[in-house]
Amino acid sequence: MKVVSIFNSIDGEVNKYHQGCFSTFIRFSGCNLYCDYCDTKWSWNSGTDKTPQQIFDEIKKIGCKKITITGGEPLLQDKEKMLMLLNYLDNAGYLISVETNGTLPIPKNWPVDSWVVDYKSSSVGHTFERQCNYQELGFDDWVKFLVGSREEYEEILPVLKESKFWNAMIAVSTMHGQLDPAILVDWLKKDKLFHCVVDLQLHKYIWPNIGATEER
Repeated sequence: MKVVSIFNSIDGEVNKYHQGCFSTFIRFSGCNLYCDYCDTKWSWNSGTDKTPQQIFDEIKKIGCKKITITGGEPLLQDKEKMLMLLNYLDNAGYLISVETNGTLPIPKNWPVDSWVVDYKSSSVGHTFERQCNYQELGFDDWVKFLVGSREEYEEILPVLKESKFWNAMIAVSTMHGQLDPAILVDWLKKDKLFHCVVDLQLHKYIWPNIGATEER
């Protein structure tokens, strides 16, 4: 498994255990999407090979029981090794959320407490195949939409209306620095999308000057 970094911070965005909770992050290398606006581009082609046992041993030293698995795109890692790591964590009582971009199927019966799945608009910069079945996600999972303009909001609006009938929680986030969150709130309120949660990238407000290649 190719790991970019293992570090402890707070969850800056939504998951079952809420924004602001302390979490140990496992950032895996590699991506299949390469979004133009990505703020972790250094994770695409970097990292060190580690075994599930080595990763687990590093996590134990930190001592935080909440884990966030992210990337890059973590579902590109070897599935048997990922399941082995998840079983280590689950058997030791860790609380696990996984952030994924929605272009790959969500594995069933993995010991994950909360999936946080993106619903990408055309703002990624190119076309792609969407493979996640969002309607199959559970009550502890999240679908996250990112909006940087009125045009992008109009693009995802039909899906936001449909998502009222999904089991997963729905989060809508502004692209940091490109859209005033107050404007997004007004749009959602006008369209009566009251089932949606406005998701701000909390870490970018706490550490506004963090560098493009630094972890928070």
